[in-house]
Amino acid sequence: MEPVSFTLAIALFGLMGSAILTITARRIRDWFRHRGQIKQSNAKIIAFSLAERIEAKQYVEVPGVFGTSAKSTQMVQGFYDPDTGRLVDARALASMERPEQVVIDTHEAGRGLVIYT
Repeated sequence: MEPVSFTLAIALFGLMGSAILTITARRIRDWFRHRGQIKQSNAKIIAFSLAERIEAKQYVEVPGVFGTSAKSTQMVQGFYDPDTGRLVDARALASMERPEQVVIDTHEAGRGLVIYT
């Protein structure tokens, strides 16, 4: 998916109100679980989280999603349909607080990207 489509999709699916106190594995997991029907409707859909930065360590650039007020941790969480090349649902998460260690470790292992099965 090209960056423009990615940015538009994030904006459409709920960028506003994405600043939270602490990004936790439970918050990530609960968001996916509340949208379980998405994965049930198409087994090929990929659940993911992509860290732009965690604790100010830059992984990737996600242009146009987070605006000018950068937080030390910024990531995108969503569902991607490889057949259409589009995001089905997504949200942006941003926080100045240190994420849970498991969130840091899993994103570090995936160089910023985590695929959930």
